[in-house]
Amino acid sequence: MSEPLVVYGAGGHGKVVAEILLAGGQQIAGFLDDNPALTGSVVLGFPVFLAAEWLGKNAGAQVALGIGNNSQRERAAQQMTKLGGQLITAIHPSAIVARSATVGSGVVIMAAAALNAECHVGDGVIINTGAVVEHDVKVGRYAHLAPRSVLGGGVEIGNFAQIGIGAVVLPGKRIGDHAVIGAGAVVIDDIPSEAVAYGVPARVRSQQRAE
Repeated sequence: MSEPLVVYGAGGHGKVVAEILLAGGQQIAGFLDDNPALTGSVVLGFPVFLAAEWLGKNAGAQVALGIGNNSQRERAAQQMTKLGGQLITAIHPSAIVARSATVGSGVVIMAAAALNAECHVGDGVIINTGAVVEHDVKVGRYAHLAPRSVLGGGVEIGNFAQIGIGAVVLPGKRIGDHAVIGAGAVVIDDIPSEAVAYGVPARVRSQQRAE
């Protein structure tokens, strides 16, 4: 008998992850969340459990990450691992993942996303709906590529970086750790770590401190 499968995070992003698993023919036991106020509620017809309490009773459970915030997603993964959970990757059946692509643990690849030849996606990354990861791209740990974002060939995305909805990063450019690229931006130059950049072409508008 296989270990139970749950989604860590009972918010909107968690709902999407649950639907990905269900679309792939997997069965879920419910949702986990760190908010005690959600314990006992029902999301998409499935129960919500208090994360630490449930994981303590279900060592070895399979867990998909359903938390949108990059830093919070990493913390949830660390807690889950300490309590004996098994981090899994969720891939929507309509996504295209090249045979030569490498994908880390705890990744979520949503509907109509495309990962092309010899790209590398680190642990805990979100590849959101319709996002394109071209050949030889490297996406760092716990980064998030928002819906319909496009990374040209050879792009490097730093750990915990956020690429906004519909943003385009031209081939060979690098986005630093914890950087944020605004929706619809077109990145034609490298963007440093912890920078916030937006516009066409994208320009650094401010710096932020990593969480």
